[in-house]
Amino acid sequence: MTCWSDARKKYEQLDQVLTKELAVDNCHVGVQYNPVRMVSTGAKVDAKTIRRRSCFLCEMNRPADQTGMPLLGKYHFLLNPNPILPRHYTIPLRHHNRQQIQGHYEDLMKMVKKLDNLLFFYNGPLCGASAPDHMHFQAGSRGVVPLERDWKEVYRPQMSCLRKGDGGTVYQLNGYLCAGYVIIASTAEAHEALFDSVYSMLPVPEGEYEPMMNILAWADSEEELVSVVLPRAKHRPDCYHAEGDAKTLVSPGALDMGGLLITPREEDFKKMNAQLAKAIIQECGVE
Repeated sequence: MTCWSDARKKYEQLDQVLTKELAVDNCHVGVQYNPVRMVSTGAKVDAKTIRRRSCFLCEMNRPADQTGMPLLGKYHFLLNPNPILPRHYTIPLRHHNRQQIQGHYEDLMKMVKKLDNLLFFYNGPLCGASAPDHMHFQAGSRGVVPLERDWKEVYRPQMSCLRKGDGGTVYQLNGYLCAGYVIIASTAEAHEALFDSVYSMLPVPEGEYEPMMNILAWADSEEELVSVVLPRAKHRPDCYHAEGDAKTLVSPGALDMGGLLITPREEDFKKMNAQLAKAIIQECGVE
């Protein structure tokens, strides 16, 4: 990052972004005013637009300064030039292939095991991914996104068991603003088997190829890996498409659904309150 001046400037600016925290029912939701995220929040991800633009995650199209290192032998571990978190990375597959978690979930949990000081997350192709044509994960600082930050104290004690498997368990996420499934296992292989059982239960929208979802994953201890699967009902809330004062430009990805709402416009940051935050998360999630 020291030699990528544009990215360095954005990380320096991240220290100055406005933030606030809202009490929403028995949960906490953070709000961040982050203008550099307009490129993602406002991204057009329809099929026509995607076909017409070059993929910015393919190595041949990335900025020369966006150097990285290999991860698991098939991904690039890159600095994200438009950060939300104090440390924020993008992890694209080396070859160009559509965003699809099936077949890559075990890789995700291997990354969690290997880099246990980071929070990893996945945005489905209609769930916050600004590059739905190129398979990628993201990762960043722990202790910032409320769902992960408050996990042990607030959400873990409220879980209810749904299914036990070899080496792990699927739980129902309780006490949060939207529904979710929690998978806890000690190995990536055990995680994948349990995830497949969750994946098979979720509906696939007509004309699409995978269920709508976001995933957050982290290491709760050296022997316990956690992933939270948040099913989605909508890509963007109605207020995203509204006109005039009713418009609120929030396009939820995994971090937003995990309780950290990103507002690239100051007016949306100022008007964001507990009622609006709850409405956005619940409208895009599944109750």
